[in-house]
Amino acid sequence: MISAADHSLPADAEDPRFHAFFAYWQSKAPFGRLPGRQHIDPLDIPRLLPHIALYDVVRQDGDFRFRFRLVGTGAAQALGADNTGRYIDEIMEADAYGPLHAAYSQLVRDHTPQYWQRNLPFANRDFLAVQRLALPLAADGSTVDMIMTYYVAIPRDDMLKRPA
Repeated sequence: MISAADHSLPADAEDPRFHAFFAYWQSKAPFGRLPGRQHIDPLDIPRLLPHIALYDVVRQDGDFRFRFRLVGTGAAQALGADNTGRYIDEIMEADAYGPLHAAYSQLVRDHTPQYWQRNLPFANRDFLAVQRLALPLAADGSTVDMIMTYYVAIPRDDMLKRPA
């Protein structure tokens, strides 16, 4: 079984807020297991909370769908909407959703935290990019049933200046 302690913060996740988010996630994991939603207390992380989004992992016909469970106000502002209750594939074009679906599906299968930096694929947010750290949650400690993410919005021009 892969536990939270088996993972390190992805090297590209340099923002100090990602460090705090990751340390909190690891601190909530029962020994040898992944933390579940039941271990996360919003009162523990008031400064991080606005930039967190939770996604339900919905297993369907051997594949996964991802539904917004909760979108913090900062994450909603960066993404351009509060899509709580909606499936990601309902709000994104198929070509933009494909890489995201693949990334989240990999996280569900291998429990590995993911860092991602990308331009937002929404016309009303084309001036922004996001950095995102996604972490697995598992109510039973091993089967990922939620993904907890932290978003940092950056002006698109700043992302273009970063080395690849």
